Amino acid sequence: MGNVQFVLGGAPVTKGKQASIKDNLYMHVNYDWLQKAQIPVDKPAAGSFQDMDEAVHQKLMNDFDRYHQGKLSAPNPMFAEAMKMHQLALDFKQREQEGVTSLLEVIKPIQKLSLLTDLSHQLTDWVKNGFPLPLTIDVEPDWKNTAQNAVFMYAPELILPDKTYYTKPESDELLHTWATMTSQLLQALGYNQEQAADIVNQALVFDKLLVPHVLPADELADYPKQYNPRTLKEIQQYSQSFDFASTISELIDDHPEKVIVTQPQFFEHFDQIVNDTTFKNLKSWILTKTVNSLAKLLTDDLRQTADQFHQKLSGTQKPVSQRKFAYQIVDETFKYVIGDFYGKKYFGEDAKADATKMIQQMIQIYKHRLEKNDWLGDQTRAKAITKLDHIAIKVGFPEKIKPVYAKMKIIPAEDGGTLLGNYLNVERIKIADNFESYHRPVDRTEWDMPSQLVNACYDPSRNDITFPAAILEKPFYDLHQSHSKNFGGIGCVMGHEISHAFDNNGAHFDEYGNMTNWWTKEDFAHFEKLTREMINEFDGIPFAGGTVNGKLVVSENIADNGGMSCALEALKQSADADLQEFFTNWATIWRMKASPAYEKMLLATDVHAPEMLRGNVQPQNFDDFYQTFDIYQGDGMWLEPDKRVQIW
Repeated sequence: MGNVQFVLGGAPVTKGKQASIKDNLYMHVNYDWLQKAQIPVDKPAAGSFQDMDEAVHQKLMNDFDRYHQGKLSAPNPMFAEAMKMHQLALDFKQREQEGVTSLLEVIKPIQKLSLLTDLSHQLTDWVKNGFPLPLTIDVEPDWKNTAQNAVFMYAPELILPDKTYYTKPESDELLHTWATMTSQLLQALGYNQEQAADIVNQALVFDKLLVPHVLPADELADYPKQYNPRTLKEIQQYSQSFDFASTISELIDDHPEKVIVTQPQFFEHFDQIVNDTTFKNLKSWILTKTVNSLAKLLTDDLRQTADQFHQKLSGTQKPVSQRKFAYQIVDETFKYVIGDFYGKKYFGEDAKADATKMIQQMIQIYKHRLEKNDWLGDQTRAKAITKLDHIAIKVGFPEKIKPVYAKMKIIPAEDGGTLLGNYLNVERIKIADNFESYHRPVDRTEWDMPSQLVNACYDPSRNDITFPAAILEKPFYDLHQSHSKNFGGIGCVMGHEISHAFDNNGAHFDEYGNMTNWWTKEDFAHFEKLTREMINEFDGIPFAGGTVNGKLVVSENIADNGGMSCALEALKQSADADLQEFFTNWATIWRMKASPAYEKMLLATDVHAPEMLRGNVQPQNFDDFYQTFDIYQGDGMWLEPDKRVQIW
């Protein structure tokens, strides 16, 4: 508890000392909680989000138990299939008897590869079956015409979370943990120690080949840079080994006019990465990724072994329990089926109506703020208001379950079904449905998040905001919680998601979600200046043994800033507004206690600023904060007026 925490514009305050609210809002509000909070052994952190998430899991796990006990009926056939999957996931005794047989069958096609041409000839089937490849192909809404779907091509993921990790002091230790875990899993499949070591080393060599050519997290956070349309002919030039054009045409049963390449610099070097010379390393990379991702579906010993790298990376002490593992498998495979059940059982109409009313109020406040904005020109202002008027609101849970789930039929153990076999079949169904969607119009009623997820989001390609039922709980929101606390919690989150429509990414998308320029040159130049100020406000703040990358977290900080601005104005329209409660609950929702490893990982990869800084820095941008707590120059939370940033 002794590491020093820095407050922007103030003196450092240690975790072991309770701070004045004038010196450190976050530490003052959360001091008692931080002293007492314990990080669960199977989690990397404890906090508001994690506590709410755990409560949701417990509710659903209890419901699943009641279903198997005959005390709960399936509300629809899809839920019944999900419960078959849950039963298989719970049956560890059966998997002990099965051993590794099912995974040995899965890896046979990989083992049979002798030449790169063998893989090239099977490329389409490889994609359909979800095997790892040094690229990803899928279908999503075309960012420049979001009424239609388009084909996208992505670079592969690295072993470590981000390319910047490979220059960190801990990279060798992390890769050693990965290598040890992978070797143990390979030996469990029948490889001897020497064979396993060779495969692991070859996979690491191939991973190292990828690193120079993929983008780091802060560049991936810049959406417009990822929209690079190419013709099939241009795609074909990327590789002498793989027939990308034919593969894409076979996958979607069509010849698209364009393919969106998110990282063209990677594919321009594809032949250097994938060729006859590197094939042996590529084969080992494919094998290790397959084994590492699927071993959890075998015996419990292998499930625990397969969690070693995650534990090292995130700082968790143990894998999740068998009961929670079974829940996670069902949540992963039948996400929106479970969401439909959760939303209908636990989210009331009164809460939905109240939350919707709050969002609509926030949108009107935002509209008012745009109308009186002093730096937007009339042309850009009109376009911004049009976009705001078109934002679709999604609260609670979707009205329908995605049709793909009706295709999923689980084979129970008594009929020869295995957890691994059913898991892979579900993945194949999802992959096939994704490619079939190329010929369907974009369904704007689809949700990006299921109702049991404690989160919220803005989708620029649909221009919609989503608030799942699970986040509409204390401390973010409660029908019986004060108006001021609700606005300091969910009100700020609502304003945050609306603000994403006008952050450094959302600003490139219009009211229909199409990526187009709706700004005048002068207005966008001013917006970029304000964006740089937000980058600079956070950039370089010491945290978790490193410093904040202001560029990586800028879009979320713009959203936090706009959300607080909007929520404050909305609250001040109420006669019973209590700004102390507002700012106190803001600090409360961001409380988190995390392992050092997890803090480091988030610092390198998360587009959100560290929770403590979200809790402290944004209030420092608003005059209301200083007036509410009588903060003056010399106090830790004081920030000079000319350094305070406000955009919306």
